[in-house]
Amino acid sequence: MEPRPRGVSGRGLALLAVVVVAFVVATTFAVIKHNDMSNASSKTHERTHVAALAGQFAIDFTSVDYRHMESDFAAAAKNATPDFAKKYLATVKVFEPLYTKGQVVQTTAVEKTAVSSITSDSAVVLVALSGSATNVKTQSSTPQLFRMQISLSLVNGTWLTSNVVPL
Repeated sequence: MEPRPRGVSGRGLALLAVVVVAFVVATTFAVIKHNDMSNASSKTHERTHVAALAGQFAIDFTSVDYRHMESDFAAAAKNATPDFAKKYLATVKVFEPLYTKGQVVQTTAVEKTAVSSITSDSAVVLVALSGSATNVKTQSSTPQLFRMQISLSLVNGTWLTSNVVPL
């Protein structure tokens, strides 16, 4: 009888093939899971970013000081799409004489935001604000509450307000 040559047996090759396939499958799943987690993290970051922007825009739209209304309104309009900025400025223009005559000072702060929906180029955010206002009739601060839905559009890489609906 002739001795068997030293080397890898058929069973050894099969075992090696199973180990290699298992390694490739495990690596593939690890890469997919990492990409999914990275993508989920990116989406969470974008939702957080959009919610914070909408909150700041809501403050800009609801805070007013009769001593520098024009600059406040212009600053708020810069964070809006051209169509919405035009509508917004036309609306606040109507109230300007009342704010001046009443010496209105209103400040607001975000209580809560929630992203209702988001796509790659649009978002809808619900914003709750609280604030206080003073005027010539009420020198002491009067509490104010605001709820609004802010629609945002991504324009040339920048999120801008495209609509505001009071709730």
